[in-house]
Amino acid sequence: MKRSATLFLMTILPLCAATFASAAEPVQRLQRATGLWKVTPATSPFSWEICVDHARDRLIDDDLWSGFEQECKIESQSRQGDSYQFASSCPDAKLAGTFKGDLAKAYTLSADTTVQVNGKSEVQRTELAAVFQGACPAGLAPGAKKMRGGMVMKSLYTDR
Repeated sequence: MKRSATLFLMTILPLCAATFASAAEPVQRLQRATGLWKVTPATSPFSWEICVDHARDRLIDDDLWSGFEQECKIESQSRQGDSYQFASSCPDAKLAGTFKGDLAKAYTLSADTTVQVNGKSEVQRTELAAVFQGACPAGLAPGAKKMRGGMVMKSLYTDR
């Protein structure tokens, strides 16, 4: 979706992480441990905390590219130790990333989204680090994000 890619680039709110699945069938889905995760982007001032439910967690879909599993297709992937790399094609864009770490304590993610703008390739780089904080606080529903500054975004899990 051209609108999705453009909106992604314009907001510069990199929405974190790494669910590695194709639109047809999940190849491998990496999911964080249940509890509160603090996500700090290196490329944006917009940090957040997310209350994760392991069974419903979708890292890329929830924090990097909304609709990734439905819109995008994994073209290649590889794993070596605690590092996972992927490249995917999405409507009007390419998304490639590298995930390092574990999903129980901490991880980092670097991702590049490439789109064509006026015949030129434009790349949006997203880098972030996430650290497990423990149990979710009372009042923060699974899938909900608490943005820096206190605004709470509704649960991402409503359709799961």
